[in-house]
Amino acid sequence: MRIKMLKGLIGALVLASAGLVMSACNTSKATLDTFAKFTSSTSPGEWMTADGVVQENQKARLFTAVAFENLEQDIARGKGEYLTSLAVLLKIPSGKQNEFMASSQSNYSILFVSDLRTAEKLLATLNSKREDFRADSQRME
Repeated sequence: MRIKMLKGLIGALVLASAGLVMSACNTSKATLDTFAKFTSSTSPGEWMTADGVVQENQKARLFTAVAFENLEQDIARGKGEYLTSLAVLLKIPSGKQNEFMASSQSNYSILFVSDLRTAEKLLATLNSKREDFRADSQRME
């Protein structure tokens, strides 16, 4: 139990360090607040395995919290490495990723409503769209 707790603490410190590094790299207070909200609303056991690795079902959530502003810029452009990475984490099939990016761009005003502009809302909205793309690819198979 102590080892698991220690690994969780180390993981949290690594994530906090990543947040500080990101703050020096074009990340605003809003992104850091989102990251802090994410890490404080979950215990390490909820988002990390016993080995200290981020759980599969939490990767997109953590990535969105850390890279929120970069994702906003990529979605505005309809392309970019952060948006591509998120598509992979959301398990959008490679043949549908361009359509996913275009759809994200066309829904920019919905995804980034000023008073509801959070990583959690962004991910929830994109997750609902993800099901559309995954269903389309499964019908094609």
